[in-house]
Amino acid sequence: MKRVLVTGGSRGLGLAICERLLAEGWEVATVSRRRTEAVTRLGEKFGGRLRHWEADLADGEAMKRVVEEAGVVSPGLDAFVANAAVGTEGLLTLTSEEAIRRTIEINLTATILLTRQVVKGMLERGGRLVFVSSVAARTGFTGLTVYSATKGALVSFSRALAREYGRRGIRSNCVLPGFLETEMSATLGPEQKERLARRAALGRLGEVNDVVGAVAFLLSDEAAFITGTELVIDGGSTA
Repeated sequence: MKRVLVTGGSRGLGLAICERLLAEGWEVATVSRRRTEAVTRLGEKFGGRLRHWEADLADGEAMKRVVEEAGVVSPGLDAFVANAAVGTEGLLTLTSEEAIRRTIEINLTATILLTRQVVKGMLERGGRLVFVSSVAARTGFTGLTVYSATKGALVSFSRALAREYGRRGIRSNCVLPGFLETEMSATLGPEQKERLARRAALGRLGEVNDVVGAVAFLLSDEAAFITGTELVIDGGSTA
């Protein structure tokens, strides 16, 4: 049975990715800061094929435990989906240093450190990496400077990994969703949402189900010759 680790799998897009992969027969491990009722229900639905850890990605000791208990290095994983992220909304000059450092730590540093462990376990067996970036990596959004910086760095990181480990059978790709109807976007006002919807060629915000299929595809054998690329899923907002 194929084994995958998904970060940020307690809600929104991460939860939907876990559910899709479980339905496709994967054994799924996921980590998030808290265990939600939705994760519990998903575990009951799919039995022992879903394992969840409560941990903050920025907590080094907690993540060491997850890496060991999930068998990230040994016996190793078949796939890794780096989905966990935090957002900072506000003009750069009004954003606190604490918020800046926290966003970089979770969205980038912790993801790089965890990926290092994942790749160690894939060196002999190969594997598939999918990083959830954002269209904010490609186009500017007022108030999202730090978030955009971390998401742009993930794209570069993924490309470099594709080059560095392609000959070891490891594929690395990114998905770049537009704004989705999730808890993260729930803080946006009606006018902001309407403005973002108008920006998209399809005239609406995305939904998690618009993205999960692309993630599943990149993890599948059908994508065996795809690596080092980015798949934009934004309803045409950057067209």
